[in-house]
Amino acid sequence: MSGTAIEEAVKITCPKCGNENPQTAYFCTTCHAILIHRCPNCWHEQRDGMNCEKCGTNFALYWQLQLQAAMEEEYRLWWDKLWAGIVKFLQIVTLPFYGLAGAIRAVVLRFIVPRLTNR
Repeated sequence: MSGTAIEEAVKITCPKCGNENPQTAYFCTTCHAILIHRCPNCWHEQRDGMNCEKCGTNFALYWQLQLQAAMEEEYRLWWDKLWAGIVKFLQIVTLPFYGLAGAIRAVVLRFIVPRLTNR
């Protein structure tokens, strides 16, 4: 067999547009459709993109669960940031009261307590 016959034997036909692609192409050179699917769990490469031939992982279910976990994490982070903002706001609002209490305590400790203990 000549080199061109071997190359023609290993061509992949795109299921979307029918274009002939090299055996090693991951995407169609014409329409960019996926030709080789990689399992997100075990990284096995295959032509079919539904279930992994090696570990049996369902691709759609795997990515759905990953998306759900990412959305839950984003939701949790949003609430954490919201509560941190609320706490900062409350600290700023109550700062004059705590600052005044600290000033009164300092005056009492500095001036009044020494006079009461000297008697």
